Amino acid sequence: MTKSLKIGLLHLAPKLGALEANRALIESGTRMAAGLGADWVVSGELVVSGYRFAPLLGTEWIGEQPDLWMRRLCELSAELGVVSFVSHPERDSATGRLYNSLFVIGRDGRLLGRQAKLRPTPISESWASGGDLGGPLLVDGLQVGLLVCADAYAAEPAHRLRAAGAQLLVSSAAWWPGKWGPNGEWEARTLDTGLPLIVCNRSGRDGESHMSDAESVIVDRGVKLLTLRSADSTVFVVECLVDDGHLATCEVAAEAPVTSTTASVRVG
Repeated sequence: MTKSLKIGLLHLAPKLGALEANRALIESGTRMAAGLGADWVVSGELVVSGYRFAPLLGTEWIGEQPDLWMRRLCELSAELGVVSFVSHPERDSATGRLYNSLFVIGRDGRLLGRQAKLRPTPISESWASGGDLGGPLLVDGLQVGLLVCADAYAAEPAHRLRAAGAQLLVSSAAWWPGKWGPNGEWEARTLDTGLPLIVCNRSGRDGESHMSDAESVIVDRGVKLLTLRSADSTVFVVECLVDDGHLATCEVAAEAPVTSTTASVRVG
């Protein structure tokens, strides 16, 4: 199978605890990515709230999904005709447990599925319960396996997704350089599984953590085909040709700075 795919990576610098401003930033980036021809729009882990939001916001604001804003993003995805991958905390109405989840919204605005983070990071994500690994989701004819940030650290989740029929892996991340930063895990997962991996990371500052050097990457067969960084909120539209289960070509088609209101565009 040969398939051309344009992916909008929203490499954003959210403000910690600024829910409405961050939601507006995602909406603005989604509109811009769609305007630049993106088929899929992916954003980083917990961009809506900021990563270490709990000491600032608490958790009472977290509701069952889709909530009002998620429904609004569903409507926007349908209006623009794009697939949206968005990270958002959610509450299980039956148990009251909270999860750090990655949601996929189809081009028709329907919620296609979700994946809760399997192993929330101790202390930073003490509010979240660990989820169970689901199967891949059918998105535009491709079976897509979902990984939430450090769930790509160990080999087992990606292996299980491959065994369940995944053809491509997508990860939403807040994983920045440093002592505990990524160190070959993304490349290793593509070698383990033989599957390409798309990682959308984030930028900016989160409390005392500086994430400006964090990388969004496209990886296949153990090689980073693209490494994307920006100190400020930026949308990168990446054009990939999927051929026989791998990325035959991968290049940045356009990039633009993003604000919650206006932005300029550079097409390359």
